[in-house]
Amino acid sequence: MTPQERLESLLAHNTLVVAGGVAAVGVAAAVVGCFGVLRRRALVGDAAAHATLPGIAAAFAITGRRELWVLLAGAAVSAIASLGAVTLIRRHSRTRDDAATAIVLGVSYGAGIAAISGLVARGVSGSAGLEAFLLGSTAALTLEDSLLVAVISVAVLAVVLAGLKEATLVAFDPAFAAAAGWPVGWIDAALTALTASMVVAAVPTAGAVLVTAMVVIPPAAARQWTDRLPPMLAVAGLVGFVSSLAGVVASAVVPKLATGPAVVLASSAAFLVSLGVRLLRTSRRPSGMSEP
Repeated sequence: MTPQERLESLLAHNTLVVAGGVAAVGVAAAVVGCFGVLRRRALVGDAAAHATLPGIAAAFAITGRRELWVLLAGAAVSAIASLGAVTLIRRHSRTRDDAATAIVLGVSYGAGIAAISGLVARGVSGSAGLEAFLLGSTAALTLEDSLLVAVISVAVLAVVLAGLKEATLVAFDPAFAAAAGWPVGWIDAALTALTASMVVAAVPTAGAVLVTAMVVIPPAAARQWTDRLPPMLAVAGLVGFVSSLAGVVASAVVPKLATGPAVVLASSAAFLVSLGVRLLRTSRRPSGMSEP
């Protein structure tokens, strides 16, 4: 591909449409993911992500429609149901959090693969291509699709900002928040629902397999730079934004490179740089001096 062809590819209408939607998702997913990382519940998003597949298959089987909002509605229902299942298993059995998450993740992912492959194997009209939700398919995003995921992302960010004080208390000291009279259970459930919402919105971008990386890696990178939440949210959002745009650009100029994996690799590079800087700063600090 010549430099002129690369420039034309970058400025193509479809590339700009995809860039807008992916960037919005990248920022919102990173910001919401900060609370999951701080609460040590990063894998909850993974369970929700893998649970989107049976919802997508069910939504198509029931409606016969391929519009993104229909499929994402089904994905949202199954994602929320999976999180409810994790909670029930954790509370009413001797199963620990990690094991409960692994159980729900494995069962829902297996059910989703079986359902989608079953639809394709039976030759159900319009079912071909549903397997693209495994790794994402941004090339198929229309302007309406990008606007949809962008609106979801903006709405989630607005909710986070509106309840930032409460979310901060629960993320750092849930015991103190409960003692102060805050409804910790409801706030925790709201944060989980916001995470599930961003996982669902990001599925068309990164797919059910990689979507968790968009929720976890930017916050993990931001955590290397600061111990305070507002700067962490800002840095995570910046990493999510830059990584998303970098992934779209790489996908546009490199033939047959999927956008989702490119975004994940870009955010992974940001994490490695952040970790390297932190280790370098730590090694240069005099012995016995704590990190600010």
